[in-house]
Amino acid sequence: MSNKNRLPIQVVIPRDNDYNAPPPGGSKKYLEPFTPELQNTIATQCLNLQMSLQNSFQEFPSTPCIGKVVMKEKAIAKSHKPTALFKPNTCPIVGAEKLDEVLIKVTPQGLRHLINTVNFASSEDVKINMTKIKEIKAYALSDKINIQDFDSHESFVEPIKVRLFHFDDATDNEYYTHGFEEHIKQFGLEVVKLNYGKNLCVYKLYCKNKEILKRVIEYPGVHKISFFPQYSYEFPHIAQAKKQLINLPPPVSGEDYPIIGIIDSGIMPGHKFLEPWIYKREVFVAESYRNYEHGTFVAGIVQYGNILNLSAQKQQHYRILDVVVSPNNEPEKGPVDSLTEDSLINILHDVIGRYHHEVKVWNMSLGTNKLCGDMISDFAIALDDIQDTYKIDIILSAGNYITPPLRKWPPLDDLQDQDRVTAPADSVRAIAVGSVANIGIVGYVEKDMPSPFSRRGPGANYLIKPDVVFYGGNCMSDLCYEGTGVVSLDLDGNIVEGIGTSYSAPAISSIYAGLRNGIIEERSREFSKAFLIHSASVPQKAKKDTKEYDKYFGFGLPMQNLEDILTCTSSEVTVVFSGKLYDGSFIEFNDFPFPKSLYRNGKCYGEIKMTLAYTPKIDASFGQEYCRANIDAHFGTYDYIDEEGRVKGFSSKVPLEKKWDQKYEKARVENGFKWNPIKSYSRSIKKGIAQKPWRLMIDSVARLGDNYEGQEFVLFITIADPNGNDIYTEMIQALRARGYYHSDVKIHNKIRQTLGL
Repeated sequence: MSNKNRLPIQVVIPRDNDYNAPPPGGSKKYLEPFTPELQNTIATQCLNLQMSLQNSFQEFPSTPCIGKVVMKEKAIAKSHKPTALFKPNTCPIVGAEKLDEVLIKVTPQGLRHLINTVNFASSEDVKINMTKIKEIKAYALSDKINIQDFDSHESFVEPIKVRLFHFDDATDNEYYTHGFEEHIKQFGLEVVKLNYGKNLCVYKLYCKNKEILKRVIEYPGVHKISFFPQYSYEFPHIAQAKKQLINLPPPVSGEDYPIIGIIDSGIMPGHKFLEPWIYKREVFVAESYRNYEHGTFVAGIVQYGNILNLSAQKQQHYRILDVVVSPNNEPEKGPVDSLTEDSLINILHDVIGRYHHEVKVWNMSLGTNKLCGDMISDFAIALDDIQDTYKIDIILSAGNYITPPLRKWPPLDDLQDQDRVTAPADSVRAIAVGSVANIGIVGYVEKDMPSPFSRRGPGANYLIKPDVVFYGGNCMSDLCYEGTGVVSLDLDGNIVEGIGTSYSAPAISSIYAGLRNGIIEERSREFSKAFLIHSASVPQKAKKDTKEYDKYFGFGLPMQNLEDILTCTSSEVTVVFSGKLYDGSFIEFNDFPFPKSLYRNGKCYGEIKMTLAYTPKIDASFGQEYCRANIDAHFGTYDYIDEEGRVKGFSSKVPLEKKWDQKYEKARVENGFKWNPIKSYSRSIKKGIAQKPWRLMIDSVARLGDNYEGQEFVLFITIADPNGNDIYTEMIQALRARGYYHSDVKIHNKIRQTLGL
């Protein structure tokens, strides 16, 4: 589209009187009748807990034990946490695992207080708490073991990964780390404390004897034991392509290019097309184990993917920081080696720590075969910590499912979750990328539908993963892909084709780096993610094929052109609301300027899309409650405002109103985007809705005791008129008339000039 038709997106700052707090109140509610039988059951469970922990109390008198409280399904929400029962002088809540579980710190004195509190039940709050509890029990040895077929192992060759409990209480954490290291000494074992960031405490333990290992993990501070996953470039299927080589532009002398970090197997040194773009190299693989094939293919897509695959005349280019971390894993191509999780984390801290001021976006098309579980993987937690520490973003591949016969489309076969995304694609902060077909294959998968090998969500905690998709090739059920792969460069600079989410991710890295390096708003990370997600869409065919399309597409296929993403047109106006919310507070715009051109014959029409992005506090000790704040946005109409200023008859139109209070917290988490740090909704109003005033409401809630310092957010709203009227001017004039401060979204002058703004 011509530059002259593009208009700047407007950022609106909420006015002071747009912020509100909810009215005080909230009724105390019994989930079921409180009876002597119920009280006796809870008391018995506490006594059983006391008996089961006697040995731990005697052997480790200075170390708190951990108990598990299983909640009834109706009592999962934060407002139902049993804080009157489990409080500082009894057994306080210190963490969580599954949605219906909370973890409590148990000491002999605290447990005695808890038993007395249950037996006397002197307050209504305590009685209400007891009606919410299903079971109280110890955190058992079996809860700690995350090694498949543990009992069948006679000994262990691999080092053991030991994760300790790690809570907000620094004193307890010191007890656990010091006590664990002292505990290990009696067995004469070698142990190394690793750097998994501030949110995890992880050790590498060398212990071959299973019986000794069992004694090791009897220590109360041990949370989980497992093996260290190994990471490698996945699915390296690459073949000669029929496509002929075209002229590829070299760097322009004197041009200042942004930098992308590519963490992979490395780019072929001296490559005739890619070497001129190399900013620096960091090599962590011995020469005999290097295989540059995968990393070179990935770099070719970052640099020339649009030109090679989409027949684009030009695309944005980048300098490349080439980080060589992944050794060869194909025996036919030389000696092989492995890359363990702890080694990769050390490398990332080293490299990103040194280059984060220059490099904001990092592509890492590496993965493992470890399926995403109910809770965030350790590596994903470490990646989240790295991204927060250095204010950078990592783009990940969602993983590939390659067990024939592969999935067709629509998805008909139930693969029993075996095609779910793999770690570390469950990282909350990172952008995970799935694949869609660039070329259709009759009888298998059509163009723009999910590739047969592309893994699906949800991610851990029911978060949307993959976040987005891009073209990563197509194949038949036996992995045959001749002529249907994406194309890039081989070691000699020839055109080759390949398939995999490893090759869809770098295309997103290229787009996202343009956003992250171009936007200079204060909340640039949130703005960049929101821009990317807001530009994405899911084909209508896919929505008709399956109700679970978001598990395969995430939020969809983004636009490829920065001009289209960063600007709008006169008939499709985008405004951004940016602000900060506190727990329980909300922002309301009761005079939202809905364009008058979209009112006809007493009804409202138009197309609406809304994308919300924020970066919540995260806490690994709370398992499936890892994200500690939630923000929701509701855009709809209302009847009137009464004399006391209360809105009457409000009904959300985007997203459509749902009666979640009948489905409980679990349903809202699984199906309603709750606690998801990115939310996106769209609606086409073709039949019209009754003409009423429009209202935008943005509200926030924090997990128990968290995020009172406030939560920043950005919210994009696009309203489009299919008839092509100039609603941009209408919106700007209405914002001014209502006293809103607004300005063009802040982007670098170089990009503004390119876009003609």
